[in-house]
Amino acid sequence: MGVEKKNNYLSKKIEILKSGHLVADCLINRLSAKVIIDTGASNSCIDSNSVETFKIKIENYHEQASSATEKIKNMHISKNNAIDIVGFSIENFKLFVFDMNHINETLHENGSIKIHGIIGNDILSKYGAIISFREKKIYLKLDF
Repeated sequence: MGVEKKNNYLSKKIEILKSGHLVADCLINRLSAKVIIDTGASNSCIDSNSVETFKIKIENYHEQASSATEKIKNMHISKNNAIDIVGFSIENFKLFVFDMNHINETLHENGSIKIHGIIGNDILSKYGAIISFREKKIYLKLDF
């Protein structure tokens, strides 16, 4: 997955789409996925259309959630997932699950790829993420 270690950080190349979205390859439950790195998202999420692919077990979630553009309908939660974003696995992790068709439609209109999920601030802040636009890399701290 192209991981480098430097000054107690692991780094990985990211792609910056024409739309400005930051995308990284990662593993969700040990299967390859494409995710948006979103510093504005409170929590990490997975597309409900990918539940079977990534063996996601969902439970109902009754609190209201919203994105920058709209209220999210039919939100679910999934516990005990594994995510590997830059070479180390984050185990027993919860993901919020909702339909990301509107995100993928927007990305498709801009000639971009399909994403499976979003890495949000629950991971980014916990692991001291640094995003380098110049290097097109994300860094996560090992001993946070």
